[in-house]
Amino acid sequence: MNCAMFETYAVSEILKSYSNRNIDHRYCVSYYRGKDKVKKTKNGQETETESEIDLIIEENGVLYPIEIKTNTSETASATGAFTVLDKVPEKKRGTGAVVNMCPQPGRLRDNVLEIPVWYI
Repeated sequence: MNCAMFETYAVSEILKSYSNRNIDHRYCVSYYRGKDKVKKTKNGQETETESEIDLIIEENGVLYPIEIKTNTSETASATGAFTVLDKVPEKKRGTGAVVNMCPQPGRLRDNVLEIPVWYI
């Protein structure tokens, strides 16, 4: 499964969970793509790309960022864009997550979980 299809699948499953609970997700789920540049190193080459957060779930003034990856394991560096949420006035950033193809849930760092896609 390619990255775009996997991301679409994960997002649609999360949105369906809101619909199944009769909650209008338009008021609590969003995404972020901004002009904040993030430096990434791949194959020894450093590049700058726009910051992106695949999904942001808001609940009671707390923003929960989610990154979606096709890998079977991930590093905390995949969540570098999450810090952009610290700049949002009157909101705080909650525990983030990376949803991927890992076999079991885990913790990438204190405030970032790794969640298997089959959990959603």
